[in-house]
Amino acid sequence: MTTIELKKKIQRFSSLKKRSFIKKNNLKAPYELHKQILNFQNFKNSQIVASFISFKTEISLNILNRFLETSKKKICLPAIKNNLHYLVFREFDKKTILKKGKFGILEPDDKSKELLPDFILTPCLAFDKFGYRLGYGGGYYDRTFDKLNDSNHTFTSVAVAFDDQRVNKVVHDKHDKKIDYVLTEKALYEIK
Repeated sequence: MTTIELKKKIQRFSSLKKRSFIKKNNLKAPYELHKQILNFQNFKNSQIVASFISFKTEISLNILNRFLETSKKKICLPAIKNNLHYLVFREFDKKTILKKGKFGILEPDDKSKELLPDFILTPCLAFDKFGYRLGYGGGYYDRTFDKLNDSNHTFTSVAVAFDDQRVNKVVHDKHDKKIDYVLTEKALYEIK
């Protein structure tokens, strides 16, 4: 294990513990997310939005996802297809059948149509003002962003977190991709 990998592991452990505490003491946060996104021009201009189903101590996206369903935009969720090392995004609506994916996270079944989102909400354990997000260590979003960039697909990446998940500096390496924005219950942060 390299020094960076060890530092990431320590930051992940600390961030998971902190997020669990934050969630217990921030029950109104899920209600505030959609208020923050309403005036966001990149969201208004988007046609296909990739969201996710919250897992464990992640900020709940249930209310935001319900809002997205009524927004006249196509909604999709990430899925791991055939053990690929990047994500595909499958259409999601009220009729979508969800199944547990590779890591026990709910995702649309294989019958759901694959879409190419232009607005991607991503989970995270921590974020910083420099645009780095700490994920769970699988690298799926980073490789997906690489794949989309390589195909010249234009998209906006938005990490979704509790405001108190902000740290001074996320441990990162050359494989970690910067995000464009961070959406919290208190603000929408643009990364410059």
